[in-house]
Amino acid sequence: MKPRVLAALALAGLAFAPAAWTPGALAENKQLISGPGSTLTNAKCTLCHDNDHISRTRLTRPEWEENLRNMQQRGMPPLTADEASTILAYLSTYYAPGEPPAATADTLVASTTDPVRKLLDANACLGCHAVDQKLVGPGFREVAAKYAGDAGATARLAAEIRSGGKGSWGEIPMPGNSVLTDAELASIAGWVLGQK
Repeated sequence: MKPRVLAALALAGLAFAPAAWTPGALAENKQLISGPGSTLTNAKCTLCHDNDHISRTRLTRPEWEENLRNMQQRGMPPLTADEASTILAYLSTYYAPGEPPAATADTLVASTTDPVRKLLDANACLGCHAVDQKLVGPGFREVAAKYAGDAGATARLAAEIRSGGKGSWGEIPMPGNSVLTDAELASIAGWVLGQK
């Protein structure tokens, strides 16, 4: 389980800490098999589960369907019908009982060329934040409105993304993200502040 998600889940009473978990354990996290839908599955499912948890699970399509329904009932960030369908198709193809098919290109990967959107996707930011509405955390437009006219907002927001925080937007904490570089943090903060 990713460290930045543990705090939010613990507050909701949903977290568990595997006995063998250490901060370095995530560096050894196995990659999902590449295939249509693998990028989306990785982005959505690894908000709460590491890839090892996903890859060792072998379920039939009806079992994966029930599993996804169960996760959504437990408070998984919302999925569109298309996202749920894509994830279900991917999991029931590559993580079904028996030998999985050979890895192929993820032909369903988002075709965005925006480097900040790629960072947001890769770091699971969009699991808790949307541009124009509150999910777990505030929408990016709400954040931009709060900091409008604040000359030091980019640096403050970048620091908050790095260290995390609680209280500015409610009781659910935002875990920090220590893997992003200073340049990536500044890019994300500037992008968020530009959402008006």
